[in-house]
Amino acid sequence: MNDDRTALRERIREANDIVDVVGSYLSLRPAGPTFKALCPFHEDKHPSLVVDPRKQSYKCWACGEWGDVFTFVQKMDHVEFPEALRTLAQRAGISLEKNQKISAGPSKAGMLDVMKWAAARYQSCLLDAPSAEVARDYLGERQLNLGMIRQFGLGYAPDAWEWLVQGALKEKISLDLLEQVGLIAKRNEQKGHYDRFRDRVMFPIRDVQGRTVGFGGRILPSSVVSADRPPPKYYNSAETAIFSKSDQLYGIDLAKQAAAKTGYLAIVEGYTDVIMAHQHGIAQVVATMGTALNERHIKQLKRIVPRVVLVFDADAGGDTGVDRALEVFVKNDLDLRIATLPEGLDPCDLLVAKGPEPFRAALEGAVDVFEYKLQHAWAKHGARGVDGQRQAAEELLGILALTPNERSVKLALMVNRIAQRLLIKEDLIWARLKELRAKRAGSASDRTAPRETPHNPPAEAEAQAAPAETKAGPAPLHERELLELLLAEPALVPRAAVEIAEDEMEHPGLRKVIEALYRLHASGQPADLDHLQGIIDNEKLWQSMRDLAQKGLDYPDRPGVFQKVLERFRERKTLRRKLAIKNQMQDAAPADALELLKKLRDHQ
Repeated sequence: MNDDRTALRERIREANDIVDVVGSYLSLRPAGPTFKALCPFHEDKHPSLVVDPRKQSYKCWACGEWGDVFTFVQKMDHVEFPEALRTLAQRAGISLEKNQKISAGPSKAGMLDVMKWAAARYQSCLLDAPSAEVARDYLGERQLNLGMIRQFGLGYAPDAWEWLVQGALKEKISLDLLEQVGLIAKRNEQKGHYDRFRDRVMFPIRDVQGRTVGFGGRILPSSVVSADRPPPKYYNSAETAIFSKSDQLYGIDLAKQAAAKTGYLAIVEGYTDVIMAHQHGIAQVVATMGTALNERHIKQLKRIVPRVVLVFDADAGGDTGVDRALEVFVKNDLDLRIATLPEGLDPCDLLVAKGPEPFRAALEGAVDVFEYKLQHAWAKHGARGVDGQRQAAEELLGILALTPNERSVKLALMVNRIAQRLLIKEDLIWARLKELRAKRAGSASDRTAPRETPHNPPAEAEAQAAPAETKAGPAPLHERELLELLLAEPALVPRAAVEIAEDEMEHPGLRKVIEALYRLHASGQPADLDHLQGIIDNEKLWQSMRDLAQKGLDYPDRPGVFQKVLERFRERKTLRRKLAIKNQMQDAAPADALELLKKLRDHQ
C-alpha cells in the first residue's frame, strides 16, 4: 500500500512541472536555464526566488525558503500536504480514488470542486436554457461578445428557489459543501435548502491560478423585486475559507500574463469594466471586489508587477479613494499611479463609445499618486493665499504621517515636493510632520488604554454629558468600533443583537445601520454589506459603511476587540442606570430614597 502511495505521489509530481505551477502564482522571468521571481515569502524588492526546472525545485537566496512543487503549494495556499497533493492531482487530471465524488469532505479542495461544478452549471444555463434569454439580452445590450462571456465564464442563475439545489441532488453533489461556499442556505424552519442567487447574471471570481473561489451576481433590470425592500444590484458570495472580498482581484488570472509584458496592472471598479477592456485588447486590467485597495491586495500585486494604475473618473478626483491609495503608497514600496477618465464615463462606457485608444492613453499617461494628490490639494486650496497653502500642506502631511519610516528616501522626496510646490521651508514641514506623528501615536495609545481610572471615569462623564438623543456629530468610539466589527465580520451580528439594543446607539446614522443589520438577521438573510446596500438609501452613509468595514478588516483579533466593545456598552448601561437612580433620589421621599439606595448599591 505504501509503495502505491509513493508511486502515486511521484506520478503527481512528474505531471506538475514546477515552472508551470510557480508561474500560476507568480510572474516568472527567464534567467539562463532557470527562472526568477519576487519571493512571496518575504518583502522582496529584487527577484530572489530561483525556480530550477532541471531539479524541479525552488529556492530563495534571500530568506532561505526552498522545496519542491508540493512544498510550494503548501506554503502558498497555507494547507497541509494532503490538501496540496489533492490540488496538484486535480491540476494534472489525476484521480486520487476510483469513482471519486465531489461530495467528499469539507476540505479546501472539495470547496474548489463544488465551485467549479457550479460555475459550469451556471454557464451552461446562460448559453443554452430558454429561461436565460433575458440574461443573454442584457449582456448583448452591454455589448459583451460571446468570446468574452466564455473566457470569463459568465453564467445565469434562474429565477427559481431550488434550481441549484435540485441539480446538486441529482448529481450527488454535497449540499453541505454548497452551503459552506455560500451558494445555498438552509430555510428558516431547517427543512431543506434554497438557492441564494436567483435571476442574476453570474460572474465567477477566480484566484490567480484560475480556480473559481466565489461569485458575483448582478440582478437583471427586468427582475421583479419588492418595492419596500429591493435587493442589492450586485451580490457577492459569502466569506469562506477560499474566498474573501478583501483579498480578491477580479480578472487577475487572465490579466497577469499581459501585466508581465506591460509592467503594470490597472485597477478599475466593475466586472464589466474588466471584461470590456479585455474585449478591446487591453488585458492588464483587474477590479477590486467593491473594497478599497488594501495591504493584502498590495502583497498579491507586488508578486506580479512593480507598478499599479488606479482608474478613476473625473468626478473622483481627490476623493476618499485617492486618499486611501496614497496611504497605501506611503506605506509600501510600490509605484502607484492615477489615471483619470473623461468626466461621466466609466471604462466600459468609454471603450464602447470611443474604442481602446482613449482608455489606453489614459493608462499610459497615469500620474504618480502623490503628484496627483499634490496637484489636487493645490487646486483646491492654493488660491486662498497663505491659509490655503497651510491647508494644502495639512491635507498631505496628514497622510504622510502614516509612513512607517521617519526619514525614508521616498518620504524625503515627497516632503521636498511639498516644499517646492507650496513654497514652504522643508524644516517647517518636517517639524509639522513630527507633530502629526506624535499626535497619531497618542491617539493609538488612547485606543488601547484602560477605559476607566479612579480619578477619571470617562464612561460616567460621557453618560452625564450625552442625552438620550444626540445631534449627528462624531460617534462615540465604541459605537464606531462596533459597526467596524459587525460590517467586517457579519457572523458577530447575532451576538450583538442579543447584547445591545438598537436604542443604545446614540449616533443616528450608526443606529440606522444597526437597525438594518438586525432586521436582516431576524429575517434569516445574511447581515452583510451586500444585503445592507439594498436597505441603506443614503449614499454618504453607505460610503461610510464601506469605510468602517475596511477598518474592521484591519483588526488582528476581531472576536477579542468585540468582547471589549461589549464590555464598554455594559459599562455605559450600568452607569446610566446609576445616574438615573441618583437623580430619582434627589426628589424622592425618605422611604423611597432608601429603596433607591439599595438599587444603587446593587449596581456597584
